[in-house]
Amino acid sequence: MILRVTVVAIAVAVAAALALLPDPAKAAGNPIVIKMYDKAPFYAPVRVSIKAGESVQWVNDGETVHSVSTAASNAQNPRDAAMPKGAVSFDSGFIPPGGDYSYTFTVPGTYRYFCLPHEKAGMVGVIIVKK
Repeated sequence: MILRVTVVAIAVAVAAALALLPDPAKAAGNPIVIKMYDKAPFYAPVRVSIKAGESVQWVNDGETVHSVSTAASNAQNPRDAAMPKGAVSFDSGFIPPGGDYSYTFTVPGTYRYFCLPHEKAGMVGVIIVKK
């Protein structure tokens, strides 16, 4: 009987200790949210600074499709797409109204991205990723 009570007491103590540890999902933090609109400012905020390992979530608050792309091959103006050396380009595809897209940045540097259907209208944003 004493052994059973001891085992239960240890299990409760371990469970309590584990409950005090940070939740890995919360430890990573909430993503930075960038809203997408049909009129300027198209991306709000247009420019953000984050730390490497943090995520950005783009949310389409407009009434038409939008996108997020760093793929220079898709850009009408090559200056609208840029990434630091060692980074891999990303492309959200078309995001419907109310939809979202998230990306985690691991390589420090400056990223310029654009909305494929609205790049000519000036829908371009910048993310600066710090170490």
